[in-house]
Amino acid sequence: MIRLGILETDVLYDDLRDDYGSYGMMFRRFFDELSTPLAKQLEYRHYQVTDLQLPQCIDECDAWLITGSKSGVYDPLPWQQPLADHARRCFDAGIPMLGVCFGHQFLAHNLGGHAGLSDQGWGIGVRASKVINQPAWSQVHSSHIRLIYSHRDQVTALPPGATRLSGCGFCQNAAFNIDRRVLAFQGHPEFTPTYLRRLLPRRKDVIGSRYQRGMATVDVSNDSQLVGNWMLEFLNWSLVTQPG
Repeated sequence: MIRLGILETDVLYDDLRDDYGSYGMMFRRFFDELSTPLAKQLEYRHYQVTDLQLPQCIDECDAWLITGSKSGVYDPLPWQQPLADHARRCFDAGIPMLGVCFGHQFLAHNLGGHAGLSDQGWGIGVRASKVINQPAWSQVHSSHIRLIYSHRDQVTALPPGATRLSGCGFCQNAAFNIDRRVLAFQGHPEFTPTYLRRLLPRRKDVIGSRYQRGMATVDVSNDSQLVGNWMLEFLNWSLVTQPG
């Protein structure tokens, strides 16, 4: 079994909580619905990081996942520094970490890269990024990855040793990994079209003219299952498969 610690860096809006629970629960459902037998090997532990519920030690779990958040990596919130310390300790110890959206930005920013508010504006809806480097751990190759996006911050510089997996003109660093220790995506494989339709109207005025164009793409087919399989294959490769 693989003990996956889900580091929840946000709380859902009240009207979404009854149906979706939390970002951690959304990831659990997402992984459980994948057809790969690797999904049956996961055991979950949840940490509500925004309430300063943080791991006491890095080996409480075999691997860690940092979720999305309304916060930015530049926000002076009391939980960000303890989470950064935990991520760096895991990285130094070779414990694998997954990051999605804010988690993607947070790992890049705190491992020597940079993330921040982008002059590109909001990216929402289904977007495609070109696969630049095929994952070393997966036999399933793809030329592009389509995922649901909802972000206005971006990774502008990758950390040392990182491999850019995918990118596009709007989001150059859409996915990256660092050897057996980090795999991160700007897009949301755990989001569904229904969830996005319920989430984004409250941000309509802030998003501006891109709102209607982005929402028009919500039902376009995406590659969330491919990305989910990549994530679980990465954990298996990092924890089970030994080099050589």
